[in-house]
Amino acid sequence: MIIQTLKSLSPVLGILFLSVYGYQQNLESPISIVNTLSYLPAILALLVASLSLHFNRSAIFFFTLLLMVVNLFLNFNWLPTKLHYGLLSFFSPLLLLCFTITPERSLLSFRSTPIYLLILFITVFSIWSVYEKPDWVSLYLLKDWLPSRYFDWTHLSQTVIFNAVFVLFSLLLINLIKPSPFIAVSLGILAVLLIVLHLKNDAYGLNIFISAALLMCLYAVVQESWRMAYLDELTDLPGRRALREKFQSISGLYTVAMLDVDHFKKFNDTYGHDTGDAVLRIIAIKMKKVSGGGFPYRYGGEEFTVVFPGKSVKDSEIHLEILRKTIADMPFVVNRQDRRNKSNKVKRKKEKIVQVTVSIGVADSKSKKVKVDAWDIMKQADTALYKAKKNGRNQLAS
Repeated sequence: MIIQTLKSLSPVLGILFLSVYGYQQNLESPISIVNTLSYLPAILALLVASLSLHFNRSAIFFFTLLLMVVNLFLNFNWLPTKLHYGLLSFFSPLLLLCFTITPERSLLSFRSTPIYLLILFITVFSIWSVYEKPDWVSLYLLKDWLPSRYFDWTHLSQTVIFNAVFVLFSLLLINLIKPSPFIAVSLGILAVLLIVLHLKNDAYGLNIFISAALLMCLYAVVQESWRMAYLDELTDLPGRRALREKFQSISGLYTVAMLDVDHFKKFNDTYGHDTGDAVLRIIAIKMKKVSGGGFPYRYGGEEFTVVFPGKSVKDSEIHLEILRKTIADMPFVVNRQDRRNKSNKVKRKKEKIVQVTVSIGVADSKSKKVKVDAWDIMKQADTALYKAKKNGRNQLAS
């Protein structure tokens, strides 16, 4: 989990590090580069917004919108008072958190209404606060809760700092529970928002850091498009496109194994497709842990593929047997849902433990007199798979 968290954070930290380095080179940068940077946020925002709309990534679109609103307010000095600045500094991290935790919805979907209502509420509340200037808003937004000497390193109010810390810990917790490039990008944008709000009217720093945050958004869109293209949505295993690229690059000695869930059609007919999908997901989890350096893929339906580079059938069989036995020994509970009878009384369905097994066919590229490609090896593994099924299933054949 920690390795996955660091892996998702590394590109974002790299962009953030480069932006800090670029900001420190302000005095040494040619004037032409400085002038060009003023156009970069708008160009990147248009690019990211277009891609997020194309791939229906509403959260990335809202991230981009938030960054450009902050950029406009700071760039054109639309924050004449501490109250103006406090409202922008307080609500920006909160909006970022809301955009992050809200499930993906189409921008024009009725399900996106809560986000639009939240944006409308914050906008109306901010305008009302600026014009009416209620004492309680200024009191809580600009109040020093702790001795001010502890916060003399920033002009941001303590309420804004505490709010930012709350958002930071919330995002870190989410990233620890379920690491993903999307959450990592959200953390990076939070860091950028705090930096630009701290720098206030530094135009060069604003262009550098807002551009960096938009690059993070671009990375998130590209990463998501890659995931959609290469990863199977149900099992989160690499799909057939990824397998095709693996076969294009593999050479020398390697083994291809084909796995098929035994009696899967009957299982679906008996327990339902939702339960069948759950079986496929659990098998995928086991396949991700296959030993011996095997690369698992979902080939399609209830069929999976494992590729062992640099291994013969004999070398791979022990790892495939461990995988087969792990799946066969795994208890799978079905019928856990509650049912309601005609009198609207809840009737609990009795839990049932069933056995799920797989049959495996395996072939390798060793000692082939005629040159064959990986697809030919996979066909041989598929033939061996039918042999395993014919011999009684829940076994391995080569």
